[in-house]
Amino acid sequence: MAGLARRARQSEQSTPVRVMGVLGWSCYGFIHLIIAWLAVEVALGDPNEQPAPQGAIGKIAQQPVGFLLLAILAVGLIAFGISQVMMAAIGFGWVPGLATRAARKAGALGRAMLSLGLGVLAARQSFGGRAGTSNAQQQRLTADLLVLPAGRLVVGSAAVVVLVVAVATVRRGVIRSFEEDLDLRPLSAGSRAWVNRCGVVGWVAKGVSYACIGLLFAAAAVSRDPRRSGGLDLALHLLSGYPAGKVALGLIAFGFVAFATFCFAAARTHRR
Repeated sequence: MAGLARRARQSEQSTPVRVMGVLGWSCYGFIHLIIAWLAVEVALGDPNEQPAPQGAIGKIAQQPVGFLLLAILAVGLIAFGISQVMMAAIGFGWVPGLATRAARKAGALGRAMLSLGLGVLAARQSFGGRAGTSNAQQQRLTADLLVLPAGRLVVGSAAVVVLVVAVATVRRGVIRSFEEDLDLRPLSAGSRAWVNRCGVVGWVAKGVSYACIGLLFAAAAVSRDPRRSGGLDLALHLLSGYPAGKVALGLIAFGFVAFATFCFAAARTHRR
């Protein structure tokens, strides 16, 4: 067993795995830049406009060299997903405490699932397929759950889980626990300060976006209306309808740009 763990850690430090981590974190950051772009478009657009059918992936596909960008993004996101699976399996040895280490591993596994899903969607779109409508998919799933005997409880439980993740994500930014996963020694003092600031703002913004999605699930559970559930694109459009919605969307966009910057820094400095 000890020999197997040692070989696993050696593979984790290998050049291919490091390349996957660098490429993956960079693509993960690029996706958050696209989400920031979506938030700005919603803030500047018509509040009655319907959510974009394919979200961030669809926006990339609409560009002149979108197929090439999606192909690169698919490779990077799938590589990032694989690297995060490895982190969940054998990483975070530097984190003290079993509970904290387990939470970090769970976070890596969640990022892996999200990245692999986005990578598959990007690959399908780059080969001429349809990425699908994320909001419609979530609404269909919610509708299927709501017709079950305990459907409202299941959807409500999903809302609670998402909201707990949102709080944990905001907390990660506020207490700056993300710093433990970075080796910032190669950077200058000024660069380290900027990475930390971007990490705080970015993780808090991600937590707020998760909270918006969780509230949509909660609204669907209370009203028994699956149309009230949806992904981030729907949440952004709903937010734009409030008096201070455009300001909030601007702040969310700023937060996602900060998180993207953090991801680009993590591509170089994240511990493995």
